Amino acid sequence: MNDVDLHQLLQGNHRALLLVIDALPFPIYYKDLDGKYLGCNKAYAEYVGIDREQLIGKTVFEIFDRIPAAIFAASDQELLNSPGIQIYETPVHRQGQDTIYIKFHKATFHEQDGTVAGLIGAIIDITEQKTLEKKFQRLATYDDLTAIYNRREGRKQLRKLCKDAVRKQRPISVILLDLDDFKRINDTYGHDTGDVVLKTAAQCLDRYSRANDFVCRYGGEEFLIILPETSLTEAVAIAERYRKELQSLKIQITSDEDLGVTASLGVSQLDNEFTDREMMLKQADTALYKAKEKGKNQVCS
Repeated sequence: MNDVDLHQLLQGNHRALLLVIDALPFPIYYKDLDGKYLGCNKAYAEYVGIDREQLIGKTVFEIFDRIPAAIFAASDQELLNSPGIQIYETPVHRQGQDTIYIKFHKATFHEQDGTVAGLIGAIIDITEQKTLEKKFQRLATYDDLTAIYNRREGRKQLRKLCKDAVRKQRPISVILLDLDDFKRINDTYGHDTGDVVLKTAAQCLDRYSRANDFVCRYGGEEFLIILPETSLTEAVAIAERYRKELQSLKIQITSDEDLGVTASLGVSQLDNEFTDREMMLKQADTALYKAKEKGKNQVCS
């Protein structure tokens, strides 16, 4: 079916076309050059909550709230000014209801002489798709247990921040932090208690981090803290603050028992001459194990 046939059918309110459109499960509408509705299918009438007979001749400003109506009208006019096909996604905020996400598929149709006569559009609800996308994005970015960033995102940010530091010739340091005797906690109190300790420690680190710092769970009971614009001396002082904050925690595991936690921390700075972030991490890891060997619950660099 070409554009001319479509327009003739739309003008004639052809029963066959209406039957086909009505059989489709998603909302479909068609408008003239002035943005007035020529008609729609049953799904669109239900979507906007207006009978089709009442819809014809109205504009979006008579159907929707002012702000979304202005957005819809502007995109329609953009299509009419540049005839063809228009596809885009947009959130729709409904008063007293959850936000939904919809995808518009629109196309112009023409008079017999080739001039644009109007447009036809279809609306597809992609809220579920968007929800899944956000869920997968979160799984790829955040640690499921502690709700802070995960190792993958930590390494991604470290690569970016180190690149920025080298380009700007600014210092950057890292802290590798490992909770002391965590295996003993799991063995003595069980993994559920161990999970509580990890979540509480992660919240503590995140709460006391500076605005531009980046905290992630690096693996098991180990955390990575990236400190942009921070020299080694400053990083050691920050690490000591983290150590003290963790040591002050009292994690309630039963109605009458609290559990304390300590951590060992290794600190290193990116070398301005030999800018290898993997070497910086290795140096922090070496410093961490030095702290463990010296008795734990301390900071080494």
